[in-house]
Order: sequence, then structure tokens, then C-alpha cells
Amino acid sequence: MSVFSNLDWTIVVLYLCGNLYLGYILSKKVSTAEDFYVGRKVTPWWAIGISVVATYVSALTFMGAPAWSYREGLSVMAIHLNYPMVIFLVITFFLPFFYNSGVASIYEYQERRFGPKARGLIASIFLVSQSLTSAAILYATSLVIGFITGMDVVHAIIIVSAIALFYTALGGTTAVIWTDVFQSAVLFIGAFIIFFGLIDYLPGSLDETLVELKSTGKLKALDFSAGFDYVTGAWAGIIGMTLFHTTVYGTNQMMVQRTLASKNIGDAKKSYLLMGFMAPLIYFLFILMGVLFYAYYDGKPFDNDNTIILQFAADYGLPGLMGIIAAAVMAASMSSLSAAFHSLSTVSTLDFYQRYFR
Repeated sequence: MSVFSNLDWTIVVLYLCGNLYLGYILSKKVSTAEDFYVGRKVTPWWAIGISVVATYVSALTFMGAPAWSYREGLSVMAIHLNYPMVIFLVITFFLPFFYNSGVASIYEYQERRFGPKARGLIASIFLVSQSLTSAAILYATSLVIGFITGMDVVHAIIIVSAIALFYTALGGTTAVIWTDVFQSAVLFIGAFIIFFGLIDYLPGSLDETLVELKSTGKLKALDFSAGFDYVTGAWAGIIGMTLFHTTVYGTNQMMVQRTLASKNIGDAKKSYLLMGFMAPLIYFLFILMGVLFYAYYDGKPFDNDNTIILQFAADYGLPGLMGIIAAAVMAASMSSLSAAFHSLSTVSTLDFYQRYFR
């Protein structure tokens, strides 16, 4: 791994300061609790759509998707082909209920429909499961940051958590959405530099490489073989991941809460439609990178496949690239963490503190 230079540190510091500045500016738009939870309903639908997809693309995707496709090939893409079907189900059957009910916490709707015990149970499950998920993302991110920069993992956890908490507490849902847009830009700058650098460094032309990969079976995208062993098979994507993604985008407070900040139900649906068409393209980019890494490294084994993208960035040797990658990894995770912090605070306050204590 290359040495983390002063230029790299400058890029990381500028990225962190940019998030803090955005949070400070957007805090001026928060004067009531409702502003914090759902904003003033003036956020454009495209920003909300980018925010939702950025939340789901964490550092685990940035590092893990290329690592997975390095081993399994393009068949990994099969589990992400269900997005059009999922978004159709969500905007038809789920989103109208939550948006038109005027709630800030979707679990308030649970109480109206099934009673207070159902609300308390489902909200408790969300708090526990989302806290564990966020902890895993934060720890994985901190390990990567420590690996890249040499920073102590505990210090990385504190810095990433503190900054995400700071701008989320200041600006509420508006800050979460617009910092997600900023973080998405940083993420894709890093991803595209790696992608085009990889194409340039391939041992042959892109056409020749794809022909060679096809002969090895790495470009077989759809496998309709039956059986529980085919975790990247088409049936897993069509059935299993359709159900999973429907629950993620249709009944998860962290995802739905951003759409409640839309101007109207039409904008809420458009934000989800944008996300539904962006997400497969984003995952395809990272999965294709993993397949091309297989050609570049001639399929050699790594001690940890998740470090492949970092190894290539070091091999590429572009000044400042490691700083951009570090910022991209933090951007991928902070977009997920800030959304989690915001939704956790909303559910804790509305579903428990106001409901049972004050």
C-alpha cells in the first residue's frame, strides 16, 4: 500500500469540512421539530432519489461488490435486477399510505391500523436492527480508513461518527439529503477514476478482455439453475431479493422518511423511480469492476478480496488518488450513517419519548 501523502490528507480534510459546512448552512432551515423530521417539503425529488440510493450504497458495496464479482463473475448482478419490480410495488402499495397519512414515523401508521403494541414492537425491532447494521458499516469503514491512512481504528470510528452526527443534528432531513448528494459526487469521482484507470491498464484491449472473460464464464449474468446453493442465481434475485428489497424500500423508516420530505406524492414516487433505475446501474459499475480486476490480476488469490480496489489504487499511483478513495469510502458510509442517525432519532422521539413519556 502506498504512503498516505499530504495531498491525500488535504483531500480528506476538505471533504470532511465540506460536510460540516453543508450541515451548518442547512441548519438555518430547521426551526421546528417537523422541519427536522421531514423538512419544509421543498426538497427537489431528484435530490431525494439520489439520497435514497446513496444510503443503500455503503462502504460494504464500494469494497465488497468488486470483491464478490472477482470470485463469482457477472452473475452477482442477478440479485439486483429486481429493482424495477420492487419500485413498482413500493410506489403502488406502500408509499401512498405513508405519505398521505401525514406521519413522520411510519410506525405511527402501524398504531392506527393495528394498535399501540404493534407500533412499539415494530419500532423496537427497527431500533435494534438498524443500530446493529449501522455499527457494522461504521466498523467496516473504520477498518478501511485505518488500512488506507494508518489511522487508529478507534480514532476513525470517533471522527466519522462525530461528523455524521454533527451535520445530521444541525440540519435534520434536509442536511441528510443534500450531504448525500455531495457524498454521491465524491463517491462516483473515486469510482470512475478507478474504472477508467482499470480499462487503461488492462493487458489487452477492452474487447479482447471481454472475449477472454466470456470464455472463462465470468460474463454469464443469468443462471436459472434451481437450488439453494446458487446464491447469485436468477431465482435468488427474482424471488428472494425482490422480497428483501421490498421490505427495505417499502417498510423501513430510514428509506421512507426521505420521501416524506417531497413536495407531493408525485414527487415522492419520482424520487423512488429515479432510485430504482440508478441502483442497478451503480451496482453494475462496481460488479463490472470486479470482473475486470479478475482479468487485470489474472485471477490470483488475495488474502482479503475486499482490498482489491485499494490495491489497484495503490498500483495506479495517481497523486491524490488514495485521498479520493478514502473520501469516497467515508462518503459511502456517512450517507448511510447520517440517514440511520436521523431515522433512529425520529423513531426514538416520536414512537417512544413522546408516546410514553412526554
